[in-house]
Amino acid sequence: FGSSIEALVRAQYPLREVVCRRVTAMPEAELDIAFDEDNRIRVLPKDKFLATESLETECQGFSEKIQTFGSTVETLVDILDGESSKIELEKMRAIGQRNRAEMEREARRRKQLTMEAGLQEKQQELERLVFEMNSLERAEREQNNLIEKLSNNEV
Repeated sequence: FGSSIEALVRAQYPLREVVCRRVTAMPEAELDIAFDEDNRIRVLPKDKFLATESLETECQGFSEKIQTFGSTVETLVDILDGESSKIELEKMRAIGQRNRAEMEREARRRKQLTMEAGLQEKQQELERLVFEMNSLERAEREQNNLIEKLSNNEV
C-alpha cells in the first residue's frame, strides 16, 4: 500500500522532496512526512534533518574526543601509579636507612656507656692497687727500718 502511494506521488511530483500529508498523532503535534533524495520516508523537514545529521556528526566527533581523552587519562593514571610505586619504594628505603642510622647511634651510645663503665672499673682497680702498693711500700719501709734498727742494736 505504501509503495503504490509513493509511486503516485513521484509520478505527479518529479521533485525529490515531496510533502505527502500532515499526520496528526497528537492534537498539538503535527508531523511532516516527506521523501528525501534517496527515496526514503522522512518525518522531519529537510533543514531539521540536516541539523540532526550535523548534530550527530558533532556528537560522534565529541565521543571520539572523549574516548581519546579517556585513554589519555588511563595512560596518565597508569604512569602515575608506576611513579607512585617508585616513590613509595624510595620512601620505605629512606625510612629503613633512617631507622638503621638511629639504631647505629643507639648502639654507639650503649657501647660508649659500656666502655665508660669499664674505664671507671679499671680506674677504681688502679686506685685500689696504687693504694695497696703505697700501703705495701710503707709496710716495707717500716720493716726495713725495723730491720735496720735491729741490726744496728746487735752490732
